[in-house]
Amino acid sequence: MKFSLLKQAAALSVAVALLLPVDLPADQGDVFDSPDMMFHFLAAEVAVGQGDLESAFEHYMEIAPHVPDTDVASRATRIGLHIKSPRTLEAAEIWTELAPEELEAWQALLILRIKSGDVEGADDAVESLMRAAEKLGKDGFMQVAIVVSDQKELPAAREIIESLAARHAEEAGAQYALGVALFGMKDDTAAEDALKKALELKMDDPRIWLLLSRVYETQEREGLGEETLRQGLEQLPDNQLLRLALAERLVSHENYEGAYEQFRILHDALPANDEISQALGGLTIELEKWEEAREIWSSLLDKPGRRDRAHYFLAQVAQNTGDPEGAYKLYEKVEGLLMTDARIQMSRLLVEQEKTGEALKLLTVQRLVSPEDAIRLYLEESAVLSEAGRDIEVMQLLDKALEQYPLHSDLLYARALQGEKMGDIGILERDLRKVLEQEPDHAQALNALGYTLADETTRYEEAFELISKAYALMPDSAAILDSMGWVHYRRGNLDEAIKFLEKAAAADSDGEIAAHLGEVYWAKGWRDKAMKVWMDALQSDPENPFVISTMERLQAK
Repeated sequence: MKFSLLKQAAALSVAVALLLPVDLPADQGDVFDSPDMMFHFLAAEVAVGQGDLESAFEHYMEIAPHVPDTDVASRATRIGLHIKSPRTLEAAEIWTELAPEELEAWQALLILRIKSGDVEGADDAVESLMRAAEKLGKDGFMQVAIVVSDQKELPAAREIIESLAARHAEEAGAQYALGVALFGMKDDTAAEDALKKALELKMDDPRIWLLLSRVYETQEREGLGEETLRQGLEQLPDNQLLRLALAERLVSHENYEGAYEQFRILHDALPANDEISQALGGLTIELEKWEEAREIWSSLLDKPGRRDRAHYFLAQVAQNTGDPEGAYKLYEKVEGLLMTDARIQMSRLLVEQEKTGEALKLLTVQRLVSPEDAIRLYLEESAVLSEAGRDIEVMQLLDKALEQYPLHSDLLYARALQGEKMGDIGILERDLRKVLEQEPDHAQALNALGYTLADETTRYEEAFELISKAYALMPDSAAILDSMGWVHYRRGNLDEAIKFLEKAAAADSDGEIAAHLGEVYWAKGWRDKAMKVWMDALQSDPENPFVISTMERLQAK
């Protein structure tokens, strides 16, 4: 005897307001056999409109046991869940009785069973929820997993999903659902076991391979996660989701060649997929496959939302294949989010042509057009001026930038290095200490200040403390390893100095590192080793100022 209370609400409320009798259709009159029921319904509607959910729930619950209408029961249940009323379970049971095929009703009942810790009652709700899901063509196991995962903090949630998996031990879907829930509960080991069992039962379900790979990644077993995706592709070589996941995983691990191979396969299979084409195009740029990059990005020129990116990367192709004029023209066409990047590249092309004035003008105009990129552009302008040897103008520009952004670390760091370049370590120390006040773990600032103190002053212990902090933050940095070696040398610890400087030289063939390592070898009395280090550096860079000045100072011949 279902009827629509909502359709009658307006007419009834008008009738009540006018104190007129209301005639209901014959098949509905027996439901409203008392004015109280209509009062509770109207009161509930008014309370909802006023935001008084507690009152609305109480009025709906006066109606729900007596009115065979799913709207009333579902409203009562939803409100009850929201306000956490102890009577919500009663509303949900009424809802499931009235609508046994309604998925949301069983989901609500299951949530309430979990909240009450009623595992036995929850098992019945689980099976009913699965039947309702399957009638709608949905995965019943996953519907349960979704509800359980949402209630993952409650102990009963795990018991319920484990009980479901035990009852359906030979069904891969149940083991996969258990894996999903356990992964959401952050029990990666148990999730791994459940997913492995699911694979034993069904190896052609890509979802299982994908989630197992994610579990391994969460456990920081990246190699096993990648291998799992490859194994999945052996079973399902045409599955694009698995291949895409592998390609993206390889990108995140900076295996660009491997990612390129996977995106190449995806592109061949799905040539009209612009997202895949764009990803492949990005990898061709990274791997300097210029002709292939030109082909891919040209195909994206007329695609909606991709034109700017296509122009930008086609400009990079031109720039790297000996066509600076063509690159400049392509960069000019770039607008939108990549516009500032394009203008920076254009300024660099102008600098290469010794058109410093035009480069600076371009950057200044772009700074006015894109104030959100002002800091990047100030730094680029300062780099152009510095390369031109216009040090005073660099300092003036950075002073101006810091008037606008007085505490910006990148600007302070740049001005500090410029101060050091101009022979004023007072500026360097002042600005780097400002950086460190804001960012005590700024490794580059720690290293720059520490190295300068070790190289330019006798404050070796203070320098050692600063560089040690930088080393703790970035132990693989060649620049910091060099500083550690140099401060040990300045403190007279030659063996420690050699250890760090040799690590730095192995990581980076920088001339300054070679100059330092050679000097320590020289101080140790290993003249032949020192000369070899310096000669090797000069072979790569015959005019390296660090090596040449060191050899001249030590009168090394």
